[in-house]
Amino acid sequence: MPATHPSDDGPVLDVHVRCVRCRYDLAGLHAYGRCPECGSPVIASVAEHADAEVAGIAQPDDGHAASVAVVAVTAGPLACALLQGSGPAMRQVDALAGRGSSFPSQVERPAWLACAAVIGVATALAARGLSRARNPALHASIGHGRLVRLQVAGWSWCAVLAGAFAFSLMPAGNFASMPIVALAAQMLPAVLWLMGAAPVLARLGALSRTYREARHGQQSAELVSLTLAMGITLAVAMPAVRAALGEDWAMVGSILALFLVLITLLGMAYMAANGWVIAQALRRRRIDPKRFR
Repeated sequence: MPATHPSDDGPVLDVHVRCVRCRYDLAGLHAYGRCPECGSPVIASVAEHADAEVAGIAQPDDGHAASVAVVAVTAGPLACALLQGSGPAMRQVDALAGRGSSFPSQVERPAWLACAAVIGVATALAARGLSRARNPALHASIGHGRLVRLQVAGWSWCAVLAGAFAFSLMPAGNFASMPIVALAAQMLPAVLWLMGAAPVLARLGALSRTYREARHGQQSAELVSLTLAMGITLAVAMPAVRAALGEDWAMVGSILALFLVLITLLGMAYMAANGWVIAQALRRRRIDPKRFR
């Protein structure tokens, strides 16, 4: 029996259909293919042009609040990592230059309080923008349980950071390994935040038709959660490695930990970039009614 159409990618479009995301003319492409400009599925554009009401199914009730929530979820961890990395980075520079380390220490501990504020604001914005009251369609689509887990991780992370700063002001918290203890305490809530952000990005990206950014953002969140956990574990284990195996193995571990930190920062930056694209798409209308006139 002959095939219904000559390609597994569906029939070729013989009408002019504009991509709903980038406005590229999809005429001549296969129905099950992807837009060559932005990667959006052709069939999604065909469906939305065939029935304008399809656009309203996933339209956020408050696109501004939803977009702010996406930016907060993706940019918050990056800002936190950069703030906490400033002290160790300055300490390394001072060690190479032969200077003292008092100034990096003075910067490092207040950074915990600043990071607590950043994560607390990010969690509050995410809870507000994706709440049942403000965006019921998005809330239902993402799932109440996923959003609760994300909020629990965010507030736990905030509490750990604020607690580390408060404890560092006490006499009992004035010891050399305090930064390592604070870093280790953050690992679980930080990883839970990133793991919770992955399905949120995937679902919001699909609803906003930013399929490629949604997939990349989800993959970045999952990868970053792994590299972050490995990097923190190595950093915490360095004193024990140095004592048990010597300085050479400690240097190898430090280089590996530095590599994992760089991968984590790049992954967070890429996740934040994808989150920005998704956030901008959530602000836009799915279909412009003028296209049908």
